[in-house]
Amino acid sequence: MRSTPSVFPQQVTADGASEPLSGVHGVDPRSATGDVHHGLAHVVSPLILIGVFTVLMALTLITVGVTTIDFGYNANLIIALSIALVKAMLVVGYFMHLRYDSPFYTVIVGIALLFIVLFMAFTIIDTGQYAPILHPVDIKPA
Repeated sequence: MRSTPSVFPQQVTADGASEPLSGVHGVDPRSATGDVHHGLAHVVSPLILIGVFTVLMALTLITVGVTTIDFGYNANLIIALSIALVKAMLVVGYFMHLRYDSPFYTVIVGIALLFIVLFMAFTIIDTGQYAPILHPVDIKPA
């Protein structure tokens, strides 16, 4: 009996039969414990994704709401960037599946995002000192 050739890599079993490998680049997907890992991304429940999306939308509404209250230029900036940092960590953690990876990577990405927010905050706070010079109060002609 002749079999049709497969486009997938094949593995020959002990009894001489061949079965397709489901691993990445023809590597045997079985771990030392005998579990089969397909090399696919972690599957997240739609309920979790909808929950994270809802939290992101709520944080967006909070950001918009905070802009209507004047806490001062620097305080409003710090609040908005803090909320943006939390939102970025949620996106990276759940939608990019970093939460299900090694905690080391989560810490590294979190520190990187924190430094980005800090650099942006210091730059924007500094430009706030020059705002009256760059945008003087309009004087209406009499």
